[in-house]
Amino acid sequence: MCGRFANQFEDKEAWESFFGEGLPDDVLEEVRIGYNICPTQIIPIFCKSTVDGGGSESEDGTLYSWHASRWSIVAPWATEVSTKYATFNARSETLQEKASYKHAFNKGQRCIIPALGYYEWKSINDEKQPYFAQRGLSEPLFFGGLYEPARDDIPHSCTIITLPATNAMKPLHHRMPLMFAEPNSWLETGSFDGRLIRAPWHEVSKTVNNPRNQGAELIEKS
Repeated sequence: MCGRFANQFEDKEAWESFFGEGLPDDVLEEVRIGYNICPTQIIPIFCKSTVDGGGSESEDGTLYSWHASRWSIVAPWATEVSTKYATFNARSETLQEKASYKHAFNKGQRCIIPALGYYEWKSINDEKQPYFAQRGLSEPLFFGGLYEPARDDIPHSCTIITLPATNAMKPLHHRMPLMFAEPNSWLETGSFDGRLIRAPWHEVSKTVNNPRNQGAELIEKS
């Protein structure tokens, strides 16, 4: 699973180098960027747009744009935002079955959630030890996700897709997020081809357990 991650970058140019479009100021003002991102927080995501909402355009005319999005997708039939059910992750095996996700999946409402890496916890001697998984030092990775657009009083929202862990990642957890080294594969085709099958991890301080704690020290080896 993926229930906590880091998306801190030193400057907006880091985003622009991968997406061809910098993070707009109006989105930047709304989102949480840091080293301890939690479900239901507002995060920056890059979307394949199903309607003309501005943003950049690909060669085939497909529109892409940044959005400030609630990390925990709100189903299109929901009349209010609820935390009763955990919707920050969507299992790849049931994307076309689960009511909360199948609308976004079938409509091609795909998105990329940029990150530095994500946290996972393992039980060691009856204690939960956190670890941080990442591509490499300061190398971003891109989670594949789905989104639902804002409507009435319901905010724009998203979820990160998870899959059964590869052999390389099973020692950390039995599931892993859908992640890429480049953002285009998932956005353009909806294919899992080219996904990352491993992200080296290391032990980090338990101070990350408290969502209020922030700072670069959270992702450092303990």
